[in-house]
Amino acid sequence: MASRAALLLCASMVLAAAAAAEARDFAVGGNYGWKAQPRPDALTKWASALRFQVGDNLVFKLDGAADSVLEVTRDDFNRCSTAAPLATHKAVAAGAGGSAATVPLPRSGPYYFVGGAPGSCQKGERLLLIVLSEKHSRAHLRGLAPAPTPEAESPLAASFVGGPAAALAPANGAAGRTGAQLLLGAATVLGALLVGW
Repeated sequence: MASRAALLLCASMVLAAAAAAEARDFAVGGNYGWKAQPRPDALTKWASALRFQVGDNLVFKLDGAADSVLEVTRDDFNRCSTAAPLATHKAVAAGAGGSAATVPLPRSGPYYFVGGAPGSCQKGERLLLIVLSEKHSRAHLRGLAPAPTPEAESPLAASFVGGPAAALAPANGAAGRTGAQLLLGAATVLGALLVGW
């Protein structure tokens, strides 16, 4: 009976690890980063090619401790207003002389971000992204249609901004271990435990 309880406990741990492994970190803007953009909505275009989930994190690579990222309302995003941010995210040392602000995405729905430096939003340092609901999690979406190519416009994103995004940016940016890698590691540990019994 004790071995059956241990097996159940191990299986539960593997499933919990697999669920936790689904969270990802996204380096905002991919290779281009969080800075003034060549086109006003380049960062929103970058985000429209990705699938953000509850529990994911955005990593904003900032220029020094004075730089910041402001989470704002839809109206403030559309006006590039920094007067009343919902939250301010400052840089922490990220090693190798860089600094970054990590912003968790704890709920589904739209998020609006603008640069905290004066005039940075008007220069394209702004981001709108949509976090999918739990109902539309990666586990439910596996095997369905892939994310749109960076050239494809996200109609949902366009409806939140008030028009189509006009720029193209790199679609890469997810970093860290994938859920499959962590699940494989947990299964290996579980297998080793079961063989040892």
